[in-house]
Amino acid sequence: SKLQGPPLIHFSGDIERLCREWKESNLLTVDGRGIPVKYWGEFFKKSKGRAHSVWDSIKVEWGNWKFIAEEWERFSDADAFWSEYSNPETHNKLSYQQILNRLVVRRAEKAAQDAADAREFFGGNLDCPDADGAFQYSKRGRTHFLSKDDAVAKRWKEL
Repeated sequence: SKLQGPPLIHFSGDIERLCREWKESNLLTVDGRGIPVKYWGEFFKKSKGRAHSVWDSIKVEWGNWKFIAEEWERFSDADAFWSEYSNPETHNKLSYQQILNRLVVRRAEKAAQDAADAREFFGGNLDCPDADGAFQYSKRGRTHFLSKDDAVAKRWKEL
């Protein structure tokens, strides 16, 4: 059947619904089967025409959903998630954007630590023979070395 564009929906006001729909959803159906939000990208990245252009318009938001849903999955239940993502003084749940902001900071801190660990392991020289070129890339026929923490951390984790 022809794939229509993704449903126009926003989860910023209902994180718990996002996390339910992430795993099991009927918001988008293909041949009568509900497609969990988690898999929308796999359908729309490959599509052409209107469905693909609509995907282009929501893919950043979908990435934010993914960020939050994957964080949700780290916790045993909703209470544990909200215990982490509530204001410690008022006990009010943090907003969608406040949670995203925290996750961005945490991701950057983790990348900085992983990159520092990689640099320490290789004695501050990511070009040393023991690194076996893991931190190199080619651009326009020239070899360059990764310098940004997130890129270094990603390669470090791949080793």
